[in-house]
Amino acid sequence: MDKETNKILMELAERILREWEECPLFKDRSSKTIYESYNGQISALGVSILMIGLKPTIAVYYQDEPKRGEAHRRCLLAVIAKMMGYTDLELFVREILTAVEERNKTEIINCSVALKQVIRTYKLD
Repeated sequence: MDKETNKILMELAERILREWEECPLFKDRSSKTIYESYNGQISALGVSILMIGLKPTIAVYYQDEPKRGEAHRRCLLAVIAKMMGYTDLELFVREILTAVEERNKTEIINCSVALKQVIRTYKLD
């Protein structure tokens, strides 16, 4: 990914985190604290896509059931889906899982790298 694309994606990720009122990544929105586990989970996303493939990784991250007050991997997919222009997480996941080709693989990895860099600018707890 070139520097300009990374800059654009980082700005997009930051805007989504700032403007999305119900953003599930925040442990405490008022103090701008993000669950610490998201730092490792977002780093693992790109590696997992490269190691086991896009579809298995998306399936694993999506199946992680949300629990109130806890970090879960599905939230990361929700932010990446928004970064890619999707308003519905299920539609995003369904399109990836039913596609014959892994056409969004590079874009998803690029979004995860930018999101990882942005997450690290927040307080982690």
